[in-house]
Amino acid sequence: MKLLLHAVLLLAAPAALAWPRCEQAGLTPPVAIERAAPAYPPAVREIGIEGAVELAMTILRDGHVGWVRVVRAEPPGYFESAAITGVRAWRFEPARRDGEPVECRLQTRVRFTLVDTADVPEGSAAAGHPAPVYPQSLLAERIEGYAEVRFDAMPDGSVANATVTMAMPRGEFEAAALAAVRGWRFLPAAGDARPMTRHFEFRLPDSTQGVPPPTTFGSAPFPMEACRQRLKGHVRLEVATDATGAIQSTRILSAEPARMFDRPALAIARASRLTPAYRDGQPMAATALLTLFFDPDKARCPGSLNPDPPWPQGRPPSRVSAR
Repeated sequence: MKLLLHAVLLLAAPAALAWPRCEQAGLTPPVAIERAAPAYPPAVREIGIEGAVELAMTILRDGHVGWVRVVRAEPPGYFESAAITGVRAWRFEPARRDGEPVECRLQTRVRFTLVDTADVPEGSAAAGHPAPVYPQSLLAERIEGYAEVRFDAMPDGSVANATVTMAMPRGEFEAAALAAVRGWRFLPAAGDARPMTRHFEFRLPDSTQGVPPPTTFGSAPFPMEACRQRLKGHVRLEVATDATGAIQSTRILSAEPARMFDRPALAIARASRLTPAYRDGQPMAATALLTLFFDPDKARCPGSLNPDPPWPQGRPPSRVSAR
């Protein structure tokens, strides 16, 4: 199992700036044509820190990125410069009004995280963290994808409450990732259970897919009743995607609390684009599992998606990729 450094791009609610919002009615929104993940700062990578930067920017009439401003950084002082440098290199097909290019503003969130890659058929044991076993049927079909698992590392070092929060495509990758994590053991530690998330990329030994396009999420208002009550929640969805990763249809599998976040979750899903699955190096249509988390304490209220909790520290660095 190899480890990657991973920058994830999430579209968030627009800031109150002078330019019209890219999502504004009457505008054809801009379409990204070059959107590489920003480089992970080497010094930060070496000490194993992860985080996220929320940026406001303008997309100019020629498709270049103009004005850029940091809205929020978690933690502050580590990733801001890398995030700004990275997004300045992005290129778009510009927004249009009545067929004419116009400037507009959007807000994006760049997340810097560590990612595990399972790129061999057999799982291997390493420091109590066996790698997922690449499903033989998907290996034979030369299908590549990913799965993300949330779990609690208990004070005695065991794993509890493991659940798959994202998987592309659905089925065997999520089962393989879940089985691996349930077998993990950590060093005992005093205190409460530690919530953790691990993202597994399943890559063929001779993979030719290169750096896949990043996942981007749409935005939706945070429900005012949830704001008033300071409610957290999540919605678990099954989504059908085309070969570009665009979500074509959605089905709610479960939600907590019931019905509170259903409407924003469906709105976010409809405007989202996931990193696709691949068959023999080519992107493919697939059915995926997607869980959206809402937290008024970690977003402006009305707010946006809750960023994932900190990932386990102390894993060796490797290269940068995007999803």
